[in-house]
Amino acid sequence: MKFAYGLVLFLIIWYFLALVINSSLILPTPLEVGRIFITLIFSKSIWNSIYSTLLKGFIALFFTLLLGFIFGFVMGICEKCFELLRPIFTISQSVPIISWLVLVIFIWGIGITGPIIITVLSLIPNVTFSVAHGVRNTDKKLLEMAQIYNVSKKKIIKDIYFGSVIPFLLSALEVVSGNLWKVIIVSEYLAGKEGIGVQISWARQYVNIPKVYALTIIAVILGISTERAIKFLTKKVILYDIKD
Repeated sequence: MKFAYGLVLFLIIWYFLALVINSSLILPTPLEVGRIFITLIFSKSIWNSIYSTLLKGFIALFFTLLLGFIFGFVMGICEKCFELLRPIFTISQSVPIISWLVLVIFIWGIGITGPIIITVLSLIPNVTFSVAHGVRNTDKKLLEMAQIYNVSKKKIIKDIYFGSVIPFLLSALEVVSGNLWKVIIVSEYLAGKEGIGVQISWARQYVNIPKVYALTIIAVILGISTERAIKFLTKKVILYDIKD
């Protein structure tokens, strides 16, 4: 309910700011944007764009988690690997999206591959470092006990290391989900053929500012929905672990 009150307050502030600025090219009113938004959600093209963005987002998320987990796990159990790979992921974390864009366009051109690769490269350091810290923070007493009782390596990895990594991985997933759609849509805007980012680019070229705002609202809804879904799943996993 508090979220709804906050939303109403946001709309009121937006409306009065739009009245003060009095220029649809800078800040259209919520009513103008609302009309475009309703037109958009009843058009087939926007659903094709949402589908394209969602597809790219979920593929990028899958590879980010998979590769981040593999690299993070190796860095966690091997100190030399951690020292060797840490600079690569630290540099990767600091590279601006626009720099990745130049590289990706030269190699793969404009299309679906570019946004996916840029998103994976931008987000993978978060998952990698979180998993590595999770492995490095594994309870040493549990590991010593497992060695004393000759517990198999497979069980040590599955029951001890994985148990330590999961809270760190879920925390990284929450951070990644918050940034996922921002990176995907910016990448689409600059190097995509279809998707919400491409729709925003076209609306900007035709100076259709209310449509830019309406598409931004769709992107925000996408981001909030994903974040809420992941938080819900995270709570379910934590509760399952506690009950287990």
